[in-house]
Amino acid sequence: MRLTSLGHAAVLLETGSERILFDPWLTQRLDRFWEHHPPLPGDLVRQVLDDGVDYVVLSHHHFDHHHFPSLRQLADGADVDFDDSPRQSSAVTCVYPAGPVPPRLTASGLGHQAIAWTLRRLGFEHLHPVTPGDTLTLGAATLRTFPSAVPFPEMSVLVQTDDAAVMLCGDALLHEQTVAAFRRDDAPRLDAVLVPAHSVSPPGVLTERRPLADPDAVRARARANFDRYVEAIPAAVTVPSSFGWRVSGDGARDYSWCNRTMFPFTPVQALRRLDELGRDGLLWGPGQVLEVADGKAALTDGPVAPAAYDFDQLYAGVTLDPAAPVPPFDAAADRHGRQSRTCESLLRELLDHLVATDYWYRALDDGAGRHVISLYEDDGTETAFLLDPVADRVTRLGEGPARAHLAGGEGWTETAASTLEALLDADLLFGSSFGLWASDGVLLSAVFHHPSFYTRHVDRALREANTP
Repeated sequence: MRLTSLGHAAVLLETGSERILFDPWLTQRLDRFWEHHPPLPGDLVRQVLDDGVDYVVLSHHHFDHHHFPSLRQLADGADVDFDDSPRQSSAVTCVYPAGPVPPRLTASGLGHQAIAWTLRRLGFEHLHPVTPGDTLTLGAATLRTFPSAVPFPEMSVLVQTDDAAVMLCGDALLHEQTVAAFRRDDAPRLDAVLVPAHSVSPPGVLTERRPLADPDAVRARARANFDRYVEAIPAAVTVPSSFGWRVSGDGARDYSWCNRTMFPFTPVQALRRLDELGRDGLLWGPGQVLEVADGKAALTDGPVAPAAYDFDQLYAGVTLDPAAPVPPFDAAADRHGRQSRTCESLLRELLDHLVATDYWYRALDDGAGRHVISLYEDDGTETAFLLDPVADRVTRLGEGPARAHLAGGEGWTETAASTLEALLDADLLFGSSFGLWASDGVLLSAVFHHPSFYTRHVDRALREANTP
């Protein structure tokens, strides 16, 4: 079995007869906020995927794993040769998790219901949804799936062939079913396991611009998450994974501070932890190849040499630093686009889109949900408004930021009117909007995580691709 890293959680797995691509994010930039780190070598995607793929496996619906611009590349051959064929999607089978979790339109990542729609819209014809826990056969490979301890469909995948067994855990949170499966007497013996080392970002740093309150506790929690995985899933080699990105912004605003305040547990720290636990581990980066066979797993020659990356240096820039300052949110600078509509019209449309979201239903149930939002306008004024989703009412409160107008019990959000307009007009994908508002609530997330906004972006990308 041969595995090639394409950065972050993207992996091409070759069995000798099948080419299986996991969680493809194949562009250097994810959006205006995130980019691959280490960077993708310039011609890597074409070089690795030039012979095509037989299967695409998506662990879950988050944008860095279910990245529709990358899926469009695979479907259309826009940036990948695929033996000079202009369209290969009809020959590719897509495997992804579905059910039995009920729909959650506001689940992070734009809604898991959109996976099947996206794949069909991009031209993929062979779809194979699975319930995490199912086992399926892909040619000579057996894929055994395991659920994640999250409120939406997500899975880890164990790939077994005659000569190797490798488990790719993606972002999954360790589930008790997985723990139980590896405690059985007939538990599979793993040659390699890719364990998430991304941990959980400290709360409030980005959304509320709060400094770290207890960095030691954050680090301890992240390490404990990793330790549980390592203890539950023994393997000949453990690879800290799903940590291949950093914040860079789009040049308009410096967000480098995020990289010193959001990542409490890097792959380098995870590798050291493996050594403390007496487990063999290794790190790899984009273009590096892991050969797995007969109970052994090791880096070998590939597009990028085994010793090409200085991981200590690479991850030093994304290591938690409690002394790093967290700048306050500034809607005058943290903004996107230009304003052409009044604040009242933007907020009226926002309330209309809030209908039928989880947030709206919860507000109806408990009679709460009132939210103070302030919009910074292009002329330099900032005005606060009270949104009442139960009464379907927008009330002007006065000038100043939202937090200056709280009466008690309301949530608050501060953003620029131009940013809100760009989101409503589908000029800005939700995943790109990180850093463009501050809030202690999920009102905007409830609206812009809705699949209806996501599908507009997919359609827009397809229209732009088809325009001469």
